[in-house]
Amino acid sequence: MTAGEDIRPPLRLVPGLGWSSGPSTVDRNRRGPDLIDLIRLVGRRPGEPADNSIGSEVVVFETLCVPEPLRTPAYTLALGDDGAHGSPGVAALQHARFFVHEAALHACVGDGSVMADQLDVLADRRDVPVRLVPFAAGHVGVLRSSFAVPTGRRQVEVLDRIALDVPSSRAEFRRWAADYRHR
Repeated sequence: MTAGEDIRPPLRLVPGLGWSSGPSTVDRNRRGPDLIDLIRLVGRRPGEPADNSIGSEVVVFETLCVPEPLRTPAYTLALGDDGAHGSPGVAALQHARFFVHEAALHACVGDGSVMADQLDVLADRRDVPVRLVPFAAGHVGVLRSSFAVPTGRRQVEVLDRIALDVPSSRAEFRRWAADYRHR
């Protein structure tokens, strides 16, 4: 290296992010912490008053699998994830609502017992609401892919309108779990 030589890596265009000299989030393979960090960021400390309801909670929508914070260890392993991200604390989950598309129930992860156990866990969750978005809801443009967003966004309004309520979702998760056990 000679004096005055620039040792910085060359800038490159990262799709959707602009110019960067470092690895993008996709390049670093950061799947789980992004969601968990968002949940923790939006969550408030116990006893802290909310300024307003908009943005005080995170809504997570998954299309093809169970959201990471709700996965059983066997489901996580069957997905090929090492589980190194850890799970968020109970306080973080209290500031999140989860929506799972019916497609995730059709995408078998692991064997039938892994799926049945995972769906039973979703049906039995009492600490966070987990709602099912059925195929019958049809195609809604703002729900083209999975996301985690603060409340108050258009996607959340759509999810609240088309998803099954929590008791109906629990019943469907149990029905699907029984179906996987009997295959």
